Amino acid sequence: MKSIQMKYTLIIAIVLTLILSACGAKAATPTPDIMATANAAASTMIAETQSAMPTETPIPPTAVPTDTSQPSPTIPPLPTSPVLATPTTAPVAGGNCSGPIQRSKGDKAATFLVKNKTSQLVTVSFQLKPNAFGDCGYWSTVISANDSVFPSDLPLGCYNVYAFNQTGKPDWQNGYWNLCTGFNTDKFTLILSVTTIQVIAP
Repeated sequence: MKSIQMKYTLIIAIVLTLILSACGAKAATPTPDIMATANAAASTMIAETQSAMPTETPIPPTAVPTDTSQPSPTIPPLPTSPVLATPTTAPVAGGNCSGPIQRSKGDKAATFLVKNKTSQLVTVSFQLKPNAFGDCGYWSTVISANDSVFPSDLPLGCYNVYAFNQTGKPDWQNGYWNLCTGFNTDKFTLILSVTTIQVIAP
C-alpha cells in the first residue's frame, strides 16, 4: 500500500509541474480549482486501484478433530458358584420369590434329610411356593458323593425339588414337584440317584 501511495503522489507532483510550466511565472500558485481537480483525480485512481485488488479472505482455521466416543469394553460375566448358601438375613414375611427363602417369624420349620446315593458331586435345590405366611424363594446346596445334608429352618409349604450332577458322567438332572409339608407331615427323607428323587415320609 505504501508503494501505491508514493506512486500516486509522484503522479500528482508531475501533473502539477506540467500545469505550472504551461502557465509560466503567472501561474506559480495553482488555483484552488486545479488543486481540487488533481486531488479528486488522484483519489479516484486510488479507489479504482484498491477496488481492483483482490480482497484478502481469512483462511479458515484447521478443523480440530473431535474425539469420538469409543465403545466401552464388554466385561465378561463373573462365573457363578453352583453353591447357594443358606440365607443369613433376618426372616422377613413374604420374602422374595426369586431370591433366598426367608421364613416368617413364628412360622414352623419343616425337616428334611437329603441323601446323595451317587458317586458324583450333586446340587440340590428347594423352590418354595408362596405359603400361608407369604414366604417363598429358593434354598440350594451341594452334596458330596455318598453324603447327606440336613436342611434346617425351611418353612412349611409346597416345594419343587431339583437335583443335578456337577461332575462326571452320566450327565443327569431330576425333579420332584409339589412336595407339600404340613403340621402332621413335616419330616421327609429325599434320596437322590442318577435316575430319580425318591421321597420317603414318616
